[in-house]
Amino acid sequence: VFLNLLVNAAHAIADVVGDGGEKGTITVETYREENWAVVAISDTGSGIPEEIQSRIFDPFFTTKEVGKGTGQGLAISRKVIIDKHGGKIDFTSKVGEGTTFFIRLPIEDELTGTDGAVDDENNLASSGYSGDSNARAPETAVPSRAGDDS
Repeated sequence: VFLNLLVNAAHAIADVVGDGGEKGTITVETYREENWAVVAISDTGSGIPEEIQSRIFDPFFTTKEVGKGTGQGLAISRKVIIDKHGGKIDFTSKVGEGTTFFIRLPIEDELTGTDGAVDDENNLASSGYSGDSNARAPETAVPSRAGDDS
């Protein structure tokens, strides 16, 4: 998924700068948005024309020359994100300025198996955790590697 978006971004930049030695920019950002982990991939490429934006996730839809694209990358990426990970994918784009794809993946709390973070002792207690808010992780021995005298 990420490789496909990065390759598409590189192609969009190449469409703009050509072989003139100019450079574009691809930016990858990660952040949390409520109960979602977000990966934003932006480029300074050609942008996606408004008249085709509703079709870019359709199977076999491509804007690339014959032999340069199958039209499967975004369709498969969308299917993997939604069906396999319960996530979302969307984008913003402006012709001549570039595109940003947003991949949102749900964050599941490890202690409770529910979405979102456990934020207080009552929630921890109801999930079976007993301890106080000053508790530390138990000290565990770290196995040494062969030849490591520490």
